[in-house]
Amino acid sequence: MSDGERWYILVCKGDDCAKRGNPDRVRMALKQAARDLPAKAVKVSFVSCLGMCGEGPNVLVCRGEGAYHRCTGAEAPKIVEAVRGKIGQPGS
Repeated sequence: MSDGERWYILVCKGDDCAKRGNPDRVRMALKQAARDLPAKAVKVSFVSCLGMCGEGPNVLVCRGEGAYHRCTGAEAPKIVEAVRGKIGQPGS
């Protein structure tokens, strides 16, 4: 299985979401609900903020499309260009 086949369920644990709910309970419920899926097909994780404050608690589901490793910041243009292509925006 490649990274592109893995799904990520990201549970926001930011201050605003934590005030509005229980991210630990949400994460555990998601893990329990996904228990019959292949272990390497789905990863349930916390993130510090999803940028949707005021709407929380928030959960984001996304598909992994590869990862960049040992990043130093120099890769930023390459990463943004890859994102730009996926969202259909012309290059800068």
